[in-house]
Amino acid sequence: MISVNQHVGSRIRLYRQMKRYTLAELAEKIHKSKATLSKYETGDIAVDVETLFEIAEALRVRPMQLLDYDAEPQMKERVPDGFFPEKRIYLYFFDGRKRKVRCSLLDISREGTPASASLYYDVKDLSQPESCRNLYFGTVEFFDTVTQFSLDSQSSRVEKLTLCAANPFDRSGQVLGMLTGLSRYPMLPVSIKCILSDTPLPDNETLRESLILSRSDFKLIRTLNMFAVEQLR
Repeated sequence: MISVNQHVGSRIRLYRQMKRYTLAELAEKIHKSKATLSKYETGDIAVDVETLFEIAEALRVRPMQLLDYDAEPQMKERVPDGFFPEKRIYLYFFDGRKRKVRCSLLDISREGTPASASLYYDVKDLSQPESCRNLYFGTVEFFDTVTQFSLDSQSSRVEKLTLCAANPFDRSGQVLGMLTGLSRYPMLPVSIKCILSDTPLPDNETLRESLILSRSDFKLIRTLNMFAVEQLR
């Protein structure tokens, strides 16, 4: 298990890279040496509170985005709310423009109220979430019937995502959801059918068929005059 210093340092490095800042550029903004900032990022030295807020301001993120550290509980922890007890969820959708399945990672921290979530969007290597095409951060709220995510892009103020998933009665490992946001190409508001899973899924024909809009999906759209998804059977 990594230490608090290592976690905070990795967060600083992640957001610095997402903002396209070099070590030298961020060090200059917070009036620290490049060597000191490097040690912050590796966790070799702790970041004091004042400097943490200066770094957050320089990166244009909230301090809590650098502090979303889940400590191991000392007593038996209750079963978490939501459709998955895991802290990491795998999100899949089919990109019709490229005709390929895209995989993203959702990391959930239940430390605050509401809970927070980071979405590593379009990850190329699951062992390296930082390889994502975009990073989103926001909140997640758990209800009896649904779980709702509200996420902001960390590279563009105009990009915001909402993700809604209906909680399955059987607490199964997969659930259908709806991802709504702004498509870049073309620039349109869109809603996408997606699957959330507590384990990685193989990119095969079964997964693709589950993600591509089916005849029953189109029938439901015509009947309701709105985009809606039904649960996996």
